[in-house]
Amino acid sequence: MNFKTLGVINRTPNSFSDHGASLNPDFFKTQITTFLNDPTVIIDVGFESTAPMNSPVESSIELERFHDFLNASKEFSFKDRFISFDTYRPQSFRVMAREFKKIHPEALVIFNDVSGVLDSELRSCLEEFRGQKFYYIYTFSHIPERSRVLEHMKFLDDKKDIIEQTSAAFFRAQKWFDDLGMKDQIIYDPGFGFSKTYEQNWKLIDSFNDLSLALIDLKAPVLIGLSKKSFLKKALGPEVSADLAQLERLHHDCIVKIQGSNPGYLPLLFRVHDLDVL
Repeated sequence: MNFKTLGVINRTPNSFSDHGASLNPDFFKTQITTFLNDPTVIIDVGFESTAPMNSPVESSIELERFHDFLNASKEFSFKDRFISFDTYRPQSFRVMAREFKKIHPEALVIFNDVSGVLDSELRSCLEEFRGQKFYYIYTFSHIPERSRVLEHMKFLDDKKDIIEQTSAAFFRAQKWFDDLGMKDQIIYDPGFGFSKTYEQNWKLIDSFNDLSLALIDLKAPVLIGLSKKSFLKKALGPEVSADLAQLERLHHDCIVKIQGSNPGYLPLLFRVHDLDVL
């Protein structure tokens, strides 16, 4: 997989990260053009904010926002480019993949599922893509069912070491995907910010070398999504957390630290809102 970045586009009015900026046509055009101009970028589009302070939206609203994005995408070429749809609803992903490929038949799709739930609904969805040039992003969390994604901070486990939890979850999931015949079509995401304490998020960063060593046998790409996470803001303190420049500097420093703690063991992708942070 010759990619290094997922470039985030949030088509939501209540995005925690950009507060709906991507709904502005001029901002969107600049944003998507920048991402498409870099062949190492996968565009990752979401239509519902999963920040815990927000309420879930109906799937009909999510798909309405998707169709608005689909119309806006028509002036761009996605030939041989991967596009990732960020949704925890397999049925929504099915619609997005099918409708997007009607307009952009030479595009390739990725299902970015933040739920981390391996259920029959997901299995049925993935079976449609087995053997195709397709990836699924598995996110580690403790969420018990996908309908409760926005409640993710209710589901914490701080009794066990987060490095051990994450690596164990990845290898359990890999067995599930292997049984499905899709072991080589999976990207693994530690799920920074999802059902993890402040301390656990930082342990994953500060001890990434330990996680990297634990995952040597995974032989799969790992996605790192730190951009605009609330635990970064908390680390800066209330006096400076609103300073976007300082927040981006901290984000950049964390990326550099993770890269330096991964001496070639894992293929890493970074999920970012702004390519300049890399």
